[in-house]
Amino acid sequence: MHEEYRDDILSSVMNTIADPIMVIDEEGRYIEVFGGTDRSLYDDGRPLKGKMVSEVLTKEFGQFFVSQIRHTLALGTLNVFDYRLDTQTVNLPVFEGPGGTQWFEARMYPLEQPIEGKRAVVAMIINISERRALHRRLHELSYKDPLTGLYNRRYFLERVNVHLLEKNLIHLMFCDIDHFKTINDQSGHLAGDDVIREFAAILQSVLGDTTTICRLGGDEFIAALVNTTDEHVLDLAEKVRKTVENHPFSYQGTPIRFTVSIGIAPVDDEILDSATLIGHADKALYAAKEAGRNCVRLYNNPPKG
Repeated sequence: MHEEYRDDILSSVMNTIADPIMVIDEEGRYIEVFGGTDRSLYDDGRPLKGKMVSEVLTKEFGQFFVSQIRHTLALGTLNVFDYRLDTQTVNLPVFEGPGGTQWFEARMYPLEQPIEGKRAVVAMIINISERRALHRRLHELSYKDPLTGLYNRRYFLERVNVHLLEKNLIHLMFCDIDHFKTINDQSGHLAGDDVIREFAAILQSVLGDTTTICRLGGDEFIAALVNTTDEHVLDLAEKVRKTVENHPFSYQGTPIRFTVSIGIAPVDDEILDSATLIGHADKALYAAKEAGRNCVRLYNNPPKG
């Protein structure tokens, strides 16, 4: 009687745990399912009891899960792995838990005693979707500019150096918003932020998703275009310039017109680092400003000797 009472208490405790705990044998049969009471994180796992993994999961994922069970038994110790599930990979009669794709961490451990002659594991399943989303966001913040969503200086320099090491044909397009300080002084810094975001959107629209575009800081932007020609990059830069010049932008009902100056620098055999190439693009940008702004200039190598 005492043993039965203790088992009832243990079962009651296990079933109140927010995260599910499963006992699964080496063939992939769910022997017991406890807990998993938080419906914001988990579907009801009780209907799984007695079913095979192959009945519940798609063939490919079912094979993966059974391989992890057997790997855990071979290890003889804790096995931790992540996986994702959605309504396409799980076959349940009723979905009561969260929708969409969910990520889980399985903490799987071999049981010492076989169950009905078969080796088995106990697995605690933890929904880590929010944790992964946070990690992804923190990772993005490490290489993205928070105001525009473009890449930041650190990431851009890394990508340019990779292109240089791989000896890829690369052009840099260095852009600067003309008289940006005047926009800030006359319309305020919030208006200036909107102008920066608007220009970033124009760059993305004209240059496309495959181009690495960076906000260096302030009103300076730079893009790396790979495997193209001087003529094509000049055409793109002119398209950016004209789009900005003709763009009907306003802040809180007040029209704001702005233009950009653009400098372009192609790589050559003597450029070994990103700083040199950016320096060339900066000189081309300076030439555009000296020419009266709102124009495009291509860097010309000075004659040798």
